[in-house]
Amino acid sequence: MSLRCAQADTAVVRVTGEDAAAFLQGQCSADLRRVQVTDALWLNRKGRVLAHTVIAKEADGSFLLLCPHLGAAELIAIVTANVIADDVVATDESTLWQKWIAWGAEQANADVKAFASKRFGVDAWDVLTPIGAVAPGQPASLAELEALRIAAGVPAVPADCGANEFPQECGLDAWVSYTKGCYLGQEVMARIQSMGSLRRILRRVSGPVSVGQELRTPEGKVVGTVRSAAGEMGLALVSVDLPEGSVIGEVLLGAPAQMAAR
Repeated sequence: MSLRCAQADTAVVRVTGEDAAAFLQGQCSADLRRVQVTDALWLNRKGRVLAHTVIAKEADGSFLLLCPHLGAAELIAIVTANVIADDVVATDESTLWQKWIAWGAEQANADVKAFASKRFGVDAWDVLTPIGAVAPGQPASLAELEALRIAAGVPAVPADCGANEFPQECGLDAWVSYTKGCYLGQEVMARIQSMGSLRRILRRVSGPVSVGQELRTPEGKVVGTVRSAAGEMGLALVSVDLPEGSVIGEVLLGAPAQMAAR
């Protein structure tokens, strides 16, 4: 399979300042101490998901944040919400780059900024190229990649996990550190890990599905909602009491959705 790519509306924000590393470490869900590139969630105090970013350490000590689902101004507002006396500056660099998602069996061009991603269930990269540079692969549609993601049972933010969901409900445990110490939402994450008290789970579903579709028992009780769909495949947030193999109407419940570790 040749390398394919599609333009992406990714926000690119650079975080600088003497306190940048310590500040980011204390705000996001990822442990930044021993990695160059990682995925991170930004949670509210109740442990719900506000945003997902890729965080990359740059050679000059700054941090590059890539967000595939928010505009730069909204991302900066979330990232810097708790800056008080910290030496931390977040700058929008979105217009300095052409943004792409690339996927396929080949690695992205070494001359561009490319960050490997597990978000789609296939080999993929978030790619930044200089303005005016050629596409890093054969042009394709993001809808094609979205269908691959759903078929692989990989959750997405915010389509499957947003401001009303915990990461663990949606198979995003790989993006949560339970050992790094305090960060926003950390107490809730620790409580969920120790008690496992979840009421919902994101599962693969198959059948006639559409985004927003409610899954109802014969008695009319709503037991789930389809969050992502492509053709006859989808992901639905359903009651944790419903096991794999359950049939709700014409919809078959499959295995839990899961994000692989980077």
